[in-house]
Amino acid sequence: MSEPTHPALHAFAVKRRDAAAALSSLADALTASGLPLGDAPTRLAALAERARSGRFTVVLVGCFSTGKSTLLNALLGAPVLPVKVNPCTAIPTEVTFGDAPGVTVRRHDGTLESLDVAAFLEQYQLGATGDDSADRFGSIERASLRWPLPLLGDGVTLLDTPGLDDDDQRTARTLSVLPEADAVIFVLNASRFLAELERRTLRRELVPRGLTNLFFPVTMADLLPALSDDPEGDLLEMRRRAREVLGPLAVVDGVDRTDDRVFFLDARGALASRWDRSAGAARAPVDAEALQRSGMTAFEASLERFLVDERGRVQLRVLRDAVLRLRRETTRQGEMDRATADASVEELRGRVEELAPRFKQLHAIARRVARTVEGFVARQQALVWRDLRDFMAQTEADLPEAIGSFDLGPAARLDLITPKGREKIERALREQLEAWLAERVAGWHGALRPRLEASLDALRVELAGEGRDFDDLVARITLDFAGGVASLPSAEAKDAPVDPVERWFSVAVGAALLSPGAMAAGFVDGYEGALKGAAGRIGVRLALLALGTVLGPVGWAGILLYAVSDAVLLVLTGGSQLRRARAQMAEALRGQLVARAEASREEVEARVAAALAPLAAGLVGAADAEAAALQDQVERTVVARERAARDAARRAEAWSQVDRALDEAITRLEASR
Repeated sequence: MSEPTHPALHAFAVKRRDAAAALSSLADALTASGLPLGDAPTRLAALAERARSGRFTVVLVGCFSTGKSTLLNALLGAPVLPVKVNPCTAIPTEVTFGDAPGVTVRRHDGTLESLDVAAFLEQYQLGATGDDSADRFGSIERASLRWPLPLLGDGVTLLDTPGLDDDDQRTARTLSVLPEADAVIFVLNASRFLAELERRTLRRELVPRGLTNLFFPVTMADLLPALSDDPEGDLLEMRRRAREVLGPLAVVDGVDRTDDRVFFLDARGALASRWDRSAGAARAPVDAEALQRSGMTAFEASLERFLVDERGRVQLRVLRDAVLRLRRETTRQGEMDRATADASVEELRGRVEELAPRFKQLHAIARRVARTVEGFVARQQALVWRDLRDFMAQTEADLPEAIGSFDLGPAARLDLITPKGREKIERALREQLEAWLAERVAGWHGALRPRLEASLDALRVELAGEGRDFDDLVARITLDFAGGVASLPSAEAKDAPVDPVERWFSVAVGAALLSPGAMAAGFVDGYEGALKGAAGRIGVRLALLALGTVLGPVGWAGILLYAVSDAVLLVLTGGSQLRRARAQMAEALRGQLVARAEASREEVEARVAAALAPLAAGLVGAADAEAAALQDQVERTVVARERAARDAARRAEAWSQVDRALDEAITRLEASR
């Protein structure tokens, strides 16, 4: 592979490979110890393999002819995908590293088709056969294009998606891949900046999702001098509009990150700085000055920082925490084994029987945790529904006043005289009404998050007593099984004891934050950050589910049609009649949205419970799993005593070797962070 074009990503890929090697070495050491460690070596080996094959998924989204393919080629540093005046691939196409170019097409039924790149582009691009229907590729899940480039070799997968055109099925297919993304690149075009379709997609699809991993490169900024009499003025205006329209999508933890997320680029110039078209080969060295002028250097640096600092640190932290948890397990297991070295199998079996009621108590605590969590879910059901009902009521009340303030132009009443003019007015009303509703929905999402965060924190406090009882009981079981001579693992461990509720929440929050291709960046800031990340992710999901339930399959469309038709009355009357017209409209709307919320209460509450199910199951399951793990450790100690072929001194040395191997792995993982 040639020199890395993205050094920060390359350095992280090296760290991740080092971490994987540390886990593999540790798994081998545990296996070689011959000690009763259950499936710990297997779990470590699997974790090492996941780290070794780890990747960042970067999804490119954009409307037709925004320069998406050119930007992707500039990122890759080679003209991998064709740039045409017609839409290209109609299916999600992931670009990954391969020693030689090639494509594998995967269908939903699991069958695979191997093609060379030329054949793939011929068969799976729109217009190739004259049939552009969306269902033509309905059986295709995605295509994997392999290409030998350093960026891809460093664990980055670029996912090129079908354009956000007017075909609803293709658009839905594109939006469905967003949950997989570590970063989403929404490509815009300076020659038609923030077109109506793009604004609608932002309002309807991205704002409600609460995504915090969005980047907005604006391609063809280099063409402004040829397209405008005042390119500098137009660029300033575009920056202003970018902050106004895209700013709400670039706020992360209350901080405006617009300057780190919106970039005006010359993608063609960036590609030319890396690829010598006349020679048909990569430039060596890259034309760094041209790359800087194109804007790509700043854009890629921001994207790299995000992936490495916010996503990459999460991946490495997960690996380290897994080994720390394992060390706590092995410490307790080792203490048991050392303390019972002189006990007979019969004596140990007797101790296990005596401890049976204690183990039942552990599981009883897990059931108490379940009841507490059930109460939490019930409270969230009521909270979300009540918030939604209040939101709908306030929207009803504010709608007439909002419509009355919309700017429809100085000739609005004249436009209403002709059918074409009326269509113009209705279109303007719809656009401004959509924007107004999107802003309100985003505000509701934002208000729901801190409330859910506070509820999660309150739940943690509620569970604190159960957690203390659980850990106290675990300590007594350990001491009683070991004959009262085993030291507690927490006293031996180098790290401070981990609060039991924090352990359970870490498992449960992980289930809430994980998505197929990414993990929320909240874990970077530790447990508190993870809790905030979970509140944000769950809050958005609850809001989407609840709102979707009330509005039904037509979404806001039904409200828009009704409101727009009545809003025309406001334009027609105007002047002294405006206040009366608003009052009439308010009366007509009164109770409509609230009635929808009332009628949907049971379904809203059911969806809230379903959305919280992974978190609830994670909390209860974590407590139950710890109880089961302790029972398993006790049983393994007895079985090991039955099968022991080595003397106690040999086994003690083996445990010491395991401790050293774990400490070495943790040191290596700490160095990789």
